[in-house]
Order: sequence, then structure tokens, then C-alpha cells
Amino acid sequence: MSATTPGGNAVDETTGVPTIAYEEGKRQAKAPDWSKITWAMLPALQQAGYLKVSKEYVVKFGYDPSRSWNAGQKSDSVIMLGDADDEFRFGYFTLDDIAKITSANPKAKDPTLKDVGFVKWQTTASLVKAIPSLGNLRVAQVKPILKVLGKYDYLPSSCRSGTISQCLRVNPKIGERPLGDIDLDKYSTSDIPGLQQTQIRKFKEWQRTYINQVPNLNQVPFDKMPNQIKSGTSFVGIASTVFGKSERGDSRVGDAYYISGSVVRGDSTKFKACETGIECSYLELGDLGGKRGALYGKRWASGSSQQVKGGYGFLAGVNGGKEPTGRLVYGNGFKVVMTGANESTGTADFGLFLRICVRPPFQQKTCTPYFIGPAPWIPVKENDLVILGTGR
Repeated sequence: MSATTPGGNAVDETTGVPTIAYEEGKRQAKAPDWSKITWAMLPALQQAGYLKVSKEYVVKFGYDPSRSWNAGQKSDSVIMLGDADDEFRFGYFTLDDIAKITSANPKAKDPTLKDVGFVKWQTTASLVKAIPSLGNLRVAQVKPILKVLGKYDYLPSSCRSGTISQCLRVNPKIGERPLGDIDLDKYSTSDIPGLQQTQIRKFKEWQRTYINQVPNLNQVPFDKMPNQIKSGTSFVGIASTVFGKSERGDSRVGDAYYISGSVVRGDSTKFKACETGIECSYLELGDLGGKRGALYGKRWASGSSQQVKGGYGFLAGVNGGKEPTGRLVYGNGFKVVMTGANESTGTADFGLFLRICVRPPFQQKTCTPYFIGPAPWIPVKENDLVILGTGR
């Protein structure tokens, strides 16, 4: 059974993350309130990192997912739309959809074309491919296209008298100039008819747009994404005992004793025991069904002390092929990792880690290990419930 706290405005004191009370009998947990949590609201990343992809693979991918980030940077400026599209379906949004969800002021001015990250690498040809109705208009009717094609007086006659599609058919090269060559700040999104009503995934290389480069996308609650985030409460255990840094991996305690591990192809958690003799802080679990329950005595190991194999496909080699041990609690958008153990307070700290994924044309998805993070997450205290999800 779950219940919201009075007023529904609880916030975790350590992270600032909105929460709701989730209850099972006399026990409870702080569950994330996904109706209030947005990308902009997620705590800042605590570690710097980078990804560099060779030109050979940029050609295969169709865009360049390379980037770098600093400690203290927010994840909405690090994660591109393509990285987590399988989980959230960003590409199915239109700009109008986002504006309605975020209750953007209807009297406010439309965003400029500069505000929309993917516009600068669009060409007239790619815009017409994304918005076919645009091709039926005359060049002079669409000011940004007129500007990027050149001065009206110097345009070929087919571009001055015919439609945009006719212009491009006769003069295909004229449609290859990117819109980023003009001052996009002078034009609004309404200056390209249909732009606001077209799904983002229709546009050229939309995947390499950062979340914060799409107007108000970072203000959309996670439960309002085209593919809603999972609550994780389908599988819940008891946080029995926190064990700190003095613990070491034991060869007698195998994979079957753990509920943390690596994420494998198909995006499921493969349980992995701590390495023998290596520091292994962990949270020991209890089961709501008692000693006979499947979770009784299982361990969630700390990712701060144990790294496991991660990723798949070409990008699996990033970060040495390693990710902190943990599990998929809310789906594959984040990996939830235990990041610290305080025996004296009986508290286990957690963080969210993210990854970079690419789906090359006509090929399987490839993903890095979950190595972007951590974004501090809701801690768990002994004797409280711990939300586990299904591991998928």
C-alpha cells in the first residue's frame, strides 16, 4: 500500500528530491514522487567524465555522441536525447506537447530557433523531409529558409516563383546549407510552419540534442514522458543491516546472495558477488515474508567499492568496460547504486548513474557502462523498506 504524505509536498532533506511515503504494514520508505521530479530537478553529477568516439563510428552512428562534462554539472546538460530514448521516448514529443505539459504561458513569446538545439544543423532539405507540408510553401513565405538560401533577387527563378520543394528539385545543392549559418535568434519557432507540431524524431540528427536544448523538456515530470518511468515498488524489501568498509568479499558468498550487479544486453540486472578480499560495503536485506522469503539475507553491495562489467556493443569498452555494481530499479534510464554505508547511523546512501546509448541505422543498440554520475539519491535507513524494482 502506498500513501502520500500530508499535502504531498515531502522533500528528501539530503538530496532535495520530492518524495511520497510508501507503506507496507508498519514499515515505510521514501519513494520518489515522479509526478514532481524533472530532469532539471535531479541533483548535480559528482564526477567529471568524457566520451570520445572515432570518426569511423561517427559515420556508422549517423551523428557524434562525443562529449565531456564536469563535476557539479546537471545531467540535463550531459544526456542527449538519443542516450535514453528507449526508456523515455523523447523523440515522440513535439514542442507543442512539451509546452502543454509544462503549462508554458500561452501569452509568452514562442521560443527562438536558437533555443531549439537541433535546428542549427537542419538544412532546408532536412526540414522538408521532416515537415513535408513545408515543401508546398513558397520560399518567400518562410523567412528563415529565404535567409539561408540567399537573397531573393539572386535566387534561381525556380526558387523565386515555385514552391520550396520545386526549388530543391531543380537546385538540390542549394538546400544543403545548415540553418546554423544564419542568426537563429532573429526567428521564432512559429516562423517555420509545422516545426512546433512535428515529432522531434523526424528531424536530422535529433539524437545528439541535449535535454536542456529543447525548450522546457527538462521541466517535464518523469511520469509525463511518452514512456512513463516505472515506480519500482513492484518489488520491495526491508533494509535490515548496513555493513561498512571493513567488510570484504568472501568466496563462500556467491552471486546468488546478491541482488546487485551489472546491466547486460536486454537491460536486466545480472547479479554479481563482491570480489574476494576486496572492500565490500553492503546493505543486508530482510523479506516482508520473514526468514523464508526470497530476499532474506540477500545483499546490495556498494558500487563505491565494487565495479562490475557493463555496457554492450561497441560502446561497452568505455570507462574500461566497468560500472559500479547496482540494479535497475526504475527501468533502464538510471542504474541505482549504493554509494556509501554508515554503520553508526544505520544509513545506506544511494546515487543514480546514467549511460550513453546509440542505435545505429539497421543495427542493434550499443551502450556504454553506467558511468555518468552519481546524482545523489534518496538514502535508506535500517528497518525501513527499500525499493528494489524488478531489476529490469
